Amino acid sequence: MTDRALTRLHTDAHARAREAGGLTDVQAAICERIMLGESVVAICKGEDMPCRRTVMGWIAKDPNFRDAYLAAKTMLAEAFGEEIVAIADDSSRDWVEGENGKELDREHVQRSKLRVDARKWVAARLAPKRWGDASMIRVGELDQHAKRPRSKEEIFARLASIAGTLGGNEEDED
Repeated sequence: MTDRALTRLHTDAHARAREAGGLTDVQAAICERIMLGESVVAICKGEDMPCRRTVMGWIAKDPNFRDAYLAAKTMLAEAFGEEIVAIADDSSRDWVEGENGKELDREHVQRSKLRVDARKWVAARLAPKRWGDASMIRVGELDQHAKRPRSKEEIFARLASIAGTLGGNEEDED
């Protein structure tokens, strides 16, 4: 997918999220930036953005934002899947001029491998049915002694609680 097509897709998704989900402009901007690969931690460092505790609270308590956040993470997994192929196919910087002519730039090749592996790992966790290994999915399905199922609200409330304890002395600036 071209950068132009991705930009149009993200812009359309941003508008749909705001209209359908009743998100504020800040919430929609956060989801759009997540789709583009930014972490909540990085986004919340911006002066015009809420602190991380506020965002985690929205995830826990606001079903519209939670749905938009989950959709943004799913879009991120899809983008990572496409980036994996592009990175793997790009050999333009694998060779450099050396003392004896062209030489393999091992550092660039290793960095590309690291970039692919990182994206595969994240995509597999964000969308395991689509990007995860079959063994990852089967282990969860075969677990006969799983704890009781939890609702999305319970899971997000717990995550927000954990994130709040990791946040240190951040003050909410809402």
